[in-house]
Amino acid sequence: MTTAPPIVVGIDGGQASIAALEAAIREAALRGTTVTAMTCWPSDDRRDDAGPLLCNTYEQATEVMEHVINEATRRDPDHGVTIVRRISQSYAGPSLVEASRHADLLVLGSTTRGTLGRHHGKQTIEHCLRYAASPVLVVPWTAASFDEVDIDTDLHLRSSAG
Repeated sequence: MTTAPPIVVGIDGGQASIAALEAAIREAALRGTTVTAMTCWPSDDRRDDAGPLLCNTYEQATEVMEHVINEATRRDPDHGVTIVRRISQSYAGPSLVEASRHADLLVLGSTTRGTLGRHHGKQTIEHCLRYAASPVLVVPWTAASFDEVDIDTDLHLRSSAG
């Protein structure tokens, strides 16, 4: 029996990650496949929606991923889709493009959309749109079903307190 290729989703800890993962899970359920959630570290890039991502260690990257997965699956914990976790110690753009070579779809979250539909300041999105081997779905963070909370701020406050 042939298994459908996975749907790969980029998880950077921003609010858009939740919307992207929710979309990936819904699509994977329709296609009867798995989701590969990817987080890359360390990150010294700035995102449009917050300050620098606080993933300087494998443990921090894992915490960011688990937090996003928990938020994205909170409303439908019995979604029936297997989520494979993948942490890469590499730049996000090239890592996601490489993963797209073995995927049915690459899903990314976006926080801003400027004039002419371009995603300003989103080097990872631009890189993936240009070089990905699979189709790319860019999901706006406003599609997320979450309480208004800044994930990075919450994680930063918890890691600073301990």
